[in-house]
Amino acid sequence: MNSLFYRRCWVEVDGRALRHNFNLLHRLVPRSTQVMAIVKANGYGHGLVAVGRELQAIGANWLGVANVAEGAALREAGVRLPILLLSATLPEEMEEVVHETLTLTVSSWNEGKALDRIARLLRKKAEVHFKIDTGMGRLGCWHPRAREELSRLRQLPGLAVKGLYTHFASADDDPGFTRTQWKAVSPLFAENSDLLCHAANSPAVTRRYGFHANLVRLGLALYGVPIDRRDGALGLRPALTWKSRVSFIHEVDAGRTVSYGATYRLRKAERHAVVAIGYGDGYFRLHSNIGHMLVRGHRCPIRGRVTMDQVILDVTHVPGCRVGDEVVAIGQQRGGEITAGELAVEAKTIPWEILTNIGARVPRAYHHFRSKQAA
Repeated sequence: MNSLFYRRCWVEVDGRALRHNFNLLHRLVPRSTQVMAIVKANGYGHGLVAVGRELQAIGANWLGVANVAEGAALREAGVRLPILLLSATLPEEMEEVVHETLTLTVSSWNEGKALDRIARLLRKKAEVHFKIDTGMGRLGCWHPRAREELSRLRQLPGLAVKGLYTHFASADDDPGFTRTQWKAVSPLFAENSDLLCHAANSPAVTRRYGFHANLVRLGLALYGVPIDRRDGALGLRPALTWKSRVSFIHEVDAGRTVSYGATYRLRKAERHAVVAIGYGDGYFRLHSNIGHMLVRGHRCPIRGRVTMDQVILDVTHVPGCRVGDEVVAIGQQRGGEITAGELAVEAKTIPWEILTNIGARVPRAYHHFRSKQAA
């Protein structure tokens, strides 16, 4: 029997929303500008392989991943798009990267020299993008030294330098610093017009800075999650819904306490529903006593602490609530909505962490996808 029959907590991903967001964002950049879709961290929680295949089918030019394992999984699944490893590659991983025809990020001469040696031993060319640090302070060659370093790298026979890029540190909330970063890198982009040059991430695109070069990298916005109201006005559609089910219902008298630590005491009698979702699935314990979920379209408050596999909701005001009812932790239901952004505010974090924290034990179901999916 299909394991999805036993779903108690699961994610649904809507291919129509993914395509809508891709097309909407694509219209914000020049036609000649290529699009790299970022699918690292299990496709921002949406599913690495399924989303990667779908993005290939709908017109992405590149995919971006965090590590060799993600790139290799996409290759094994039949994805043939160019794939850029956005993180540094460990020396022992370089041979596999070359074998899997992945493109590496290189930030220094030492990295380039080590990769050149391996590529020549394999009698192959290792394709790389050279990263320039303009203020992020993570990976990259510090921009005043980048021109000289790039020249040295392009002389290594085992390397094929195909691109240059930088990463904006504050494109969502600091236009001034973003412009400073762009000014630091744009002369080098202009001098190397034969290469793929990229700097703009989702917020740089949605805020229309115009720093497109010939490739942009789309992450959170692609999945329909706005960073703020400005993004919300674009008409992005969340692609992910996180659901569970009511597993038990009981009446609880006034004066009783609920869940670990007895942090919630009833002032009056309530009807409680136990829901099969918890921090073991990636639903943060920080939502204890402050979060809500949707049941039959009603916002129901969480009572007591979130536990590993279960949460408790007050469903006193939900007519007809019964065991088996569908519960929405993120998404829409009968006119109600709970967003990843709302959960991020409650947990004092960002939407990226909410989505990427959804665990591996939570199955993903894909609806309205054009590509063939491995569920």
